[in-house]
Amino acid sequence: MQELISSVKWGWLPSNMKSKKALLFDLGNVLLPIDLSLTFQAFSQLSTYFNPLEIQDKIINEGLWLGYEAGLLTDEEFRNLLRDKLAMNCSNEEFDQAFSALLLDFPSNIYTFLKDLTSNFDLYLLSNTSVIHSRIFLNIQLGPNGENLFGLFKKAHFSYEMGLVKPNSLIYQQVLSENNLEAGQVVFFDDNAANIESASKLGIDSILIDPKTSLTQISAKINELC
Repeated sequence: MQELISSVKWGWLPSNMKSKKALLFDLGNVLLPIDLSLTFQAFSQLSTYFNPLEIQDKIINEGLWLGYEAGLLTDEEFRNLLRDKLAMNCSNEEFDQAFSALLLDFPSNIYTFLKDLTSNFDLYLLSNTSVIHSRIFLNIQLGPNGENLFGLFKKAHFSYEMGLVKPNSLIYQQVLSENNLEAGQVVFFDDNAANIESASKLGIDSILIDPKTSLTQISAKINELC
């Protein structure tokens, strides 16, 4: 990885890399570790009826987060929906804390890792996420001088601002259109197989990420292109 980055800094770029202009990243479990079980557990502690597994099943099977992540519900509408569906009696602050329990810490080297990639590529972000969560991760300072990680991206696309969620193919088409990109110019990294399949059908080079080895996989893909 370092050899690749150093060579490009000297103005050399492998011919089969030249067609790849942009790297498109998912956020959760690609750049930012998450653990959904922590939120299911936290919600169960607020619930008068459901255990963590039952809460997980209801959230997934009934798609309880999708409308909020698509920007179709306000914060208060989302809180009230889940309070009702999950039999929770809690304040807004207690709800937000439980809902955000899934957010873990960024890798210590994530800022430097992405910063090095900007020497060779335009970086973009495409995340299914929510307003409540974004209030947390957008305000974390990760650079050596307190820089915000998201300043490294040419554009950060959040589902709640787009009115769409992955794996809807329209969300990828919107990213390509807004940034004047062709599908063949993009490498996409995501930890969800359905998202990868949808993007691949549009001609985007899409890599399924294992959250345990995400940065290693990203580095390997770039080296593979060389």
